Amino acid sequence: MDPDSSVHWGAYPALYVAVAFALGVFGNSVFEGVPFSFWLGGAGAGLALFAGMQWWDRTRLVTLAPLGRVLAAIVVVGCAGGARHSVYQGPSPRGLAPAAEASDDAVTVQGIVENAPERTDEATRFVLAVNTLFGARDTAAVEGRVRVTLKPSPRANTVPSFPRLRQGDVTRLRGSLRRPPGLRNPGGFDYAAYLSRRGICCTLYVDAPDRVAVLGNRRGRVQNALVSLRAHVRRQVDRYVPSTGGRAVLRALLLGDRSRITDAQRARFAKTGLMHLLAVSGLHVFLVGMVLYALLRPFLLRLRLRWRTAEVVRAALTITVLVFYMLLTGGRPSVVRAVIMATLFIGGIFFQRSAHSLNTLGVAALGLLAVRPPMLFDVGFQLSMAAVSGIVTLNPRFLEMVPDRYRTSEALDWVLSTGTTSAAAILGTAPVLLYHFGWVSVAGLLLNMVGIPCTGLALTSAIATVAVGGLWPTAAASFSSAADVFLQGLLATSRYGAAWFSWAGIRMATPDLWELTALGAGLIAVAQWPRPRLRWRWIVIGGLFMTASVWGPVVGGGTAPTLDIVFFDVGQGDAALLKTPSDHHVLIDAGPRSPSGATAEFAVLPFLRRWGIRRLDLVVVSHSDADHLGGLPTLLQAVRVDRVVHNGRSVDTDLYSQTRRLLRRNGVSRQAAHRGDTLQMDSSIRAEVLSPSGRSTLATENNASVVLRVEYGDINILLPGDIEKAIEQNLVRTYGEKLLGHVVKVPHHGSETSSRPSFVRSASDSTQTHAVVSVGHSSRYGMPDARVIRRWRREARQVHSTADRGAVWMRTDGKEVWRLQWQ
Repeated sequence: MDPDSSVHWGAYPALYVAVAFALGVFGNSVFEGVPFSFWLGGAGAGLALFAGMQWWDRTRLVTLAPLGRVLAAIVVVGCAGGARHSVYQGPSPRGLAPAAEASDDAVTVQGIVENAPERTDEATRFVLAVNTLFGARDTAAVEGRVRVTLKPSPRANTVPSFPRLRQGDVTRLRGSLRRPPGLRNPGGFDYAAYLSRRGICCTLYVDAPDRVAVLGNRRGRVQNALVSLRAHVRRQVDRYVPSTGGRAVLRALLLGDRSRITDAQRARFAKTGLMHLLAVSGLHVFLVGMVLYALLRPFLLRLRLRWRTAEVVRAALTITVLVFYMLLTGGRPSVVRAVIMATLFIGGIFFQRSAHSLNTLGVAALGLLAVRPPMLFDVGFQLSMAAVSGIVTLNPRFLEMVPDRYRTSEALDWVLSTGTTSAAAILGTAPVLLYHFGWVSVAGLLLNMVGIPCTGLALTSAIATVAVGGLWPTAAASFSSAADVFLQGLLATSRYGAAWFSWAGIRMATPDLWELTALGAGLIAVAQWPRPRLRWRWIVIGGLFMTASVWGPVVGGGTAPTLDIVFFDVGQGDAALLKTPSDHHVLIDAGPRSPSGATAEFAVLPFLRRWGIRRLDLVVVSHSDADHLGGLPTLLQAVRVDRVVHNGRSVDTDLYSQTRRLLRRNGVSRQAAHRGDTLQMDSSIRAEVLSPSGRSTLATENNASVVLRVEYGDINILLPGDIEKAIEQNLVRTYGEKLLGHVVKVPHHGSETSSRPSFVRSASDSTQTHAVVSVGHSSRYGMPDARVIRRWRREARQVHSTADRGAVWMRTDGKEVWRLQWQ
C-alpha cells in the first residue's frame, strides 16, 4: 500500500462521516417505504460489527479489523442519516397539508411570520408558521409552514395596500390554501420539491388587505434587533444609493433579498457564471467576518489587553457578528456553511490546532443535514459544497502548474490566484450544474476577475454607508456613491459578458450519469495529481465510465432516429413541440396568456433553454384565441423564430396586434395555411394541412383551426386544434380512414362540442392510437367532458391528459409509438 495514500485517506474523518450520513439520507429518499425500525436495526448491527472487530483485533496478530471498523462506522452513520430523514419526513398528526387537499374554498389560518417578508411592487411574500386553522364550525390546532403571497387580484380595479408585516408578527390570514404544484413540464421548476426541502407544505394566496389581520408579535430581543437592523439597512440603501439597480443588488448582498433583481439581470448573471456574486456566500462572509477578525487584533492590543484576552474577545465578537449576519440574510445554506467553517477556523487559531478545510467542510455539511436532511437535494447546498471542495482540492494543483516566473509581483499573483480559484470553483460545480441545468458557463474565468473586486468593494462601501448613515450623512453619501459605482461595474460586467461571452460554456441537453461520473473521476484525478498511484486509478475509472457512456446507447440500440412531440402542460390551452430526427423544432400553438403572464414563460421556454434550443424553425398557430396565441409574443422576444403559419384570419384583439408588430419587427416570415398545403419541416417528415379549406371564411374561430397531419415512416400524428363537430364531419367525409392517427390531440381540450363518435372512430385505432388531452387541472369551463373521455377510451389504445401528471412526451421511430417517462 502507498503510505502516502493511507495517510491521505485517513486525514478527513469529518468529511467521511458527512458523506456516510448523506448516503443514508439519499437511501431513505430512494426507498420511501423503509420504516424507521429498519434504520434503527441497521445502526444496531453496525455497532455490533464494530464491537466484533474490536474483539477480533485483540485476539489476532494480523487481521482486517481496521477495515471492519471503518465499514461498521459507515453503516452506523449511514443508518443515522436514514433514520433522521425518516423522522423529518414523517407526517405530523396535526399536519396542515390534508386541509389544503380537502379545501376548495378560502380558509382562515393564524400563525407567526417566520422570515423577513420580501416586498416587490407587485406582491409581498413570506413564510408563515401556522398554528391554528379556523373551520366553518370549529377551530383546530395544526402544524405546518406555508408560503404566503399577498397580491391583489389582477381583476381588481384599484391596487390596494396590504398591512406592512415584519418577522415575528402574529397574523391571521384568509385566502386560498393549496398544495404547491410539482414538476409539470420537462426542464421546468419543481416548486413543490423546492418548498418541501425547506419544510414548507402549502401555499396561501391572499388577494385583499381586509383578509390580513396583525394580532401582535412574538419577537424576542434577537428578533427585534434583526427587524430593526433590516429596517435601518433598507432606509440607508434607499436614501443614499442613487440607482435602482444598485439598490436591488445591495439588498441582495446585505440582506439576502433578491426580490428586486429583475429576471433579465438574473439571466445575465447565470449566463456569465457570476450568479454566485448575487447570492450571499462564503465571499460575503469573508468580507464581513474575517476582515473584522483581522482588524480587531491590533485594535484590542492597543487597549493593552493580554494576548489571550484579546484573542478571546476578537473570536467572540467575530463569531457573534457572523451569526448575526447569517440570521440577517435568512440563514441560507451557503451562509450557514461559511459561518460554520469560519467559526472552526477561528477556533483552530485560538486553540492553536490546525484543521484541514475538507474536515471543516464535512462538519458544516453534517450540521446542515442533521438539522434539515432534505437540504441534500437542494441545488444551492450542492453548489456550495461543490464549489468549496473544488477550491480546496483543485486550486492548489492549478497553482503548482504556474511557473514561478509568472508570479513576480503581488498584482500578478492576485490575478493568477483569482483565475485559478475561479477555474477550481467552476470545475467543482460543473457536474452539479450540468445535471440540474445542462449548462456550465466558463466566461466566469475572465469575468470574475472584474466581478469579484467590484462586489467586494461595493459590499465594503455599503457596510460603511450603513454604519455611518444615521450619524454622518456626508460620509454616508460618499460611501454609497462609491458602492454604486462598483455595483454599476458589476452590472456592466454581467451585461457585456452576456452579450459577448454567452456562447462560452459546456452544454449537456440531458443528464448523462456516465459522463457526469467520468467528469467527477477526472476532477478527483487532478486533485490527486501528486499521488501517482491514486491519480492513475481515478484516470482509469473515469475512462471506464466514459467508455460506458459512448457504447451504452450503441449496445442498447438507442441510436435510431426518432421524432418527438411534447404536449406541454400550459393549463387551459395548447402548446406542443415537434423535435425532428434532423434536430429541427416546430411549435404548434404557444399556450395561453393571463393578466399574470404567459404560461410559455414557465412551460415552453425552460424546455427550450434546458435542451439548448435557440431557434424555432416553424411555429404553427392553429387559430388566434388567447389560449393558443397567448405565449407567442413571449417566445418571439426570447428565441429566434424563422416562420409562422396561421389560419389566415385576422381578429381585433390587443394580443393579435401585438403579435403582428413583433413578427414585423423581427422579420419573421408569415404564411396562411389552407387544405392541401404541405409544410416543410424535415426531409423525413411530411406535414399536410387538412383544414381550413378555402370555403371556410364564415366558420367560427375554433372551426377555422389549422388541422395538421404529420407523417413519419408508418406513423401519423393528427393535430386538429379546436375544431368542433361541423369541421369534424367535413374531415370524415373528405379523408375517411386517412384521418387515422397513432398520436391524436383530442380536439378543443375534450369539450363536448367536439369529438363526435364518427370522428373519434375515424381518427383512432384501439390497438395503436394514443389520444392526448391538453387541458388545465381544474378547468372552469368543464373540460374535459366525461362522456368525451369515455368515447376516446373505447376507441383508442390509451388516453393521456396533461392535467394528470403534466406534460405528455411521445416518441416514435417511424414504426411504433411510446410515451417517455420524463419525470
